[in-house]
Amino acid sequence: MARAPDPPSGAAMSSPIAVVILAHNNPGHVQRLIRALAGFDIFLHCDTKTPDDVLVAMTEGLPHVVLTPRYRTARANWGMVEGELAGVRTALERSQAEHIIVASGSCYPLLSAEDLQDELAGWRGLSRLELSPIPYLGWSFRAGKPDGGLWRFNHRFLTIRGSMVLVHHGYPIPIGRRTIPAKFKLHASSQWKIYARKHAQTVLRALDASPELVRFWRGTFAADESCVSTILSSPELVGSVAEEIRHDRTWYIDWHGGELGGHPRWLDVSDFPRLQLERGRPPLQPDDERERGEDSRKLFARKFGHDSEAVLDLIDEQLRI
Repeated sequence: MARAPDPPSGAAMSSPIAVVILAHNNPGHVQRLIRALAGFDIFLHCDTKTPDDVLVAMTEGLPHVVLTPRYRTARANWGMVEGELAGVRTALERSQAEHIIVASGSCYPLLSAEDLQDELAGWRGLSRLELSPIPYLGWSFRAGKPDGGLWRFNHRFLTIRGSMVLVHHGYPIPIGRRTIPAKFKLHASSQWKIYARKHAQTVLRALDASPELVRFWRGTFAADESCVSTILSSPELVGSVAEEIRHDRTWYIDWHGGELGGHPRWLDVSDFPRLQLERGRPPLQPDDERERGEDSRKLFARKFGHDSEAVLDLIDEQLRI
């Protein structure tokens, strides 16, 4: 398996922020993203189906990127969570960072690395992620299932060799009902989040100690959008940690792409005025009311791809200064 060099054995990684990047293609943008986060501890997860030459291109000339154990991160499958947690686990082992940011290979920061570090300095011990209780209106778009996403949890779905089978519009095939554990405080979220170090440790401990948790989430549609947020919101699983999680939509994402609004749009230069607006909002404070997480300053945006160079140049020239 191709591999970029890791830092020398025993080398200290001492940034207050680590970033776990989940990528599978577009090495040019991944390189640009990593360079925009210079000074942070960078951990790269690359999908197992990505060719080795593409992985090499993602990390060429970047000797201090640490590669994490690789998983197949197919859409809506448990592998998305496995890839994230492999990156988080490696970051905890190799870095002393107080916060761990989980981003995709199509993300980009709207703040400079220095401004991002300043913003998170006041958030020590607190995590920032979307926390939308189930039932969640945004998940009621499925024809015939306007239940706020409960169908994702109270059904078992058809899998083949461990992978969930997706059909029309990317939906799974239900094969039976199941009981949702009473200890779960179900929450919708986004995979892209900012962990406080101790909360990342809490999630790993909960899953490592409870095979039944893994079994439940392995059979849940798009577990990357609910597993971590539910664990961290459930006092029976994590105790008082559930009070230390802050609701924040930290990423700007335009969900008007694709059928039924189920996929984010690829951003281009026409989106710059909106990105400028979202970057300019007042920053979220640790003691703000939950509703402030809806309109707080956005720290990242996605998705950026091959046709996004012009808008990325504007972000660098006008926002990340």
